[in-house]
Amino acid sequence: MLAQNADTRRISLRKLLWVSPLAMVVSIVANEIFYAIVGALIPSVGEWPGTGPGPIIVVSIFLLLIASVVFAAVVRFSSRPVRTYWFVATIALVITFALPIGAGAGFGGRPGTPPADTATVITLLLMHVIAYAISVPMFTRLTRAS
Repeated sequence: MLAQNADTRRISLRKLLWVSPLAMVVSIVANEIFYAIVGALIPSVGEWPGTGPGPIIVVSIFLLLIASVVFAAVVRFSSRPVRTYWFVATIALVITFALPIGAGAGFGGRPGTPPADTATVITLLLMHVIAYAISVPMFTRLTRAS
């Protein structure tokens, strides 16, 4: 008997209704913990006014809400949704790097917010990777039809 790969299994978009909020919560918690640890080790990261619990929550929810809609669209229109979504999500991850890099260049913060230093930019980039590493596997694995 041939083993089925993830792309040949059906995806249940109904499951996305609970997987998406779960991915948001897990990503937010992981990023808040990561940010707190890095902020304690490198004070400039924790002191930059463009971040903190509020912005981490808002940006995580916003980006993962978009990711959920994109996942649903990929499932609807792709014959190989898991493989396609991994590709699309990876491209999206690279695009979202513009936000932390922009913060380092002095863009994207509230008016008057100084540019983020290198440690803060790297921390923010890693937070995007953390959310990606949590959410993409959750979307592609936990939404499989039983």
